[in-house]
Amino acid sequence: MHTDTRVTYGFTFTLNTRSRSSIKQEQSEVSNVQSPFSTGTMHQAAAAAEAHGSGHPAASMADDGKEEAVSAAWHGSVRAAVEGPTPDQAWALLGDFCSLHRWVPSVQTCRRVEGAEGQPGCVRYCAGPVNKAAEAEAEAVAGWSKERLVEFDPVARRYSYEVVETNKGFGRYAATLRVEPDPAGCAVAWSFEADPVRGWTLEGFVGFLDELARGVARRLEEEIMSRN
Repeated sequence: MHTDTRVTYGFTFTLNTRSRSSIKQEQSEVSNVQSPFSTGTMHQAAAAAEAHGSGHPAASMADDGKEEAVSAAWHGSVRAAVEGPTPDQAWALLGDFCSLHRWVPSVQTCRRVEGAEGQPGCVRYCAGPVNKAAEAEAEAVAGWSKERLVEFDPVARRYSYEVVETNKGFGRYAATLRVEPDPAGCAVAWSFEADPVRGWTLEGFVGFLDELARGVARRLEEEIMSRN
């Protein structure tokens, strides 16, 4: 397996890809394993594996006999420099898991609904106007999500979280926020892995995150430098 990495407008996104020979070998191995599933089901699984590994949509048969699209997982990362503040100064503000509304322009509400702040298992509720999954509806529907803290590492200045419930078209979505050293002062970095998000293309979604990271950087600069 190799990773196809592309750079577009200052951000990166990646798709995992595999050679057809490795895919054929996996299909052969699957077909030789004793399983309680039918041969047809195993062929469907092999087709899904090939589509997932290739990075391109493909058709597979659902239980009702209809074809459905199988898409590769999305991976991406964005990074924005913050001029002036040190990594410790930025982390002192961004490290609060339930303060996202203070730094992300598209988040109007962020509050803790479960668990303890800074502890894995903490769940935050975030809401804001951006909801491309509902753009086709007659009335605008605000976007919201519940996000669970999975890992919190103040020494490395990072935390990881996952979406557990949302109306914004997400399926599986996990991300990591980091504050890193940078010649300008520090940098805010986001990386994510997700199933394709309804209403977005991969390039469009990563571009949105890129603008989001730049907005966070600007707000941090304003907040921290105004105190000095």
